[in-house]
Amino acid sequence: MKQAFRLFVVVGALLTFGMAMPAYAADSSSATVPTAKNLSKIGQIARDKKLPIILVYSADHCAYCEILENEILKPMIISGDYTNRVLIYKLNIDDTQEIRDFSGDMVSISDFSMRHNVFVTPTMLFLGANGKELHERILGINTVEMFGGRVDNAIEISLAKLRNQNQTIAKNQIQPAHQ
Repeated sequence: MKQAFRLFVVVGALLTFGMAMPAYAADSSSATVPTAKNLSKIGQIARDKKLPIILVYSADHCAYCEILENEILKPMIISGDYTNRVLIYKLNIDDTQEIRDFSGDMVSISDFSMRHNVFVTPTMLFLGANGKELHERILGINTVEMFGGRVDNAIEISLAKLRNQNQTIAKNQIQPAHQ
């Protein structure tokens, strides 16, 4: 009931100000944020596509995690605007299963979280293909309307760092001798 009322208020505000409602805003419940089970494979995809990875740590019964997922991550996925900009995954720190880390080793989610010094949920990491942070992590979620801009900025900075790394690598490769 609260969500229906909130949606009613948002739609009313958009119509009042003459703005069109994005197609994804109507129903983000159909989207899912994939769970990271094999970070080695995700890292390879990120390397091949030259994209950063958003890895969101969440927890059961974390209301802020639900807000982040429903108001930010799912709309990002549904919009399609981020398909060629970032890979989006989540990890539930309450999950007892093991995952494959970036080096290919099996590790508990708890141990993996400790490696990244994640103790608060939600925590959003912006990672390169090797699992190294490209941008300052974002802890928690504040005003949803402003949060999206903060995430977009982090994605752009992460992409720029990756592009710069790729250019540096290309410049440092040994060039064949001219004959």
